[in-house]
Amino acid sequence: MSTTSFREGGRVLLRHLVHADLPDLVRWTNDPEITQFLLIPFPVMEKEEEEWLDRLSQRKDNIVLGIVEKDTGKLIGTIGLHNINHIHGNAATGTMIGDKECWGKGYGTEAKMLLLEYAFNCLNLHRIRSNVFDFNGRSLAYARKCGYEEVGRLPGWFCRNGERHDEVLLLVTAEKWRPLWEKFRERQ
Repeated sequence: MSTTSFREGGRVLLRHLVHADLPDLVRWTNDPEITQFLLIPFPVMEKEEEEWLDRLSQRKDNIVLGIVEKDTGKLIGTIGLHNINHIHGNAATGTMIGDKECWGKGYGTEAKMLLLEYAFNCLNLHRIRSNVFDFNGRSLAYARKCGYEEVGRLPGWFCRNGERHDEVLLLVTAEKWRPLWEKFRERQ
């Protein structure tokens, strides 16, 4: 496991993914309870996940990091900046807390705040979007805690468990996020 952290908060740190993470990544991307919230429609083989991990270092418009629980050193999920556009100053984010014991405990919020700090303060991005299924209450709640606001919906855009669901379009700007970051830093 990599011990080099990219960003560090009070309870989590963000670090680059390594090959030793593959068993967790493969387990999570094949667990229907987790993938119901993701755009992963088919089973993922370890070789596919390994090839995806190897390609990550070649892409400069896509940064994916591991979320590690600081107390245990355990990988609990992943978070990423996707489709980074430096000309227009925007990107998309995505998060997966794969360790179900860590759901609903605020790890995603902390990881997202750390990622947004990097996006807004280091990459000088201005807007970050996120897309969430309407039934994913945890994701909607933590996005709002990080300053995201709903800017639209695509009705019936996705089918999960035999039912149609809206895709909720969320957006946070650097201006909206900065006061939240100051409060976040005070609590750390």
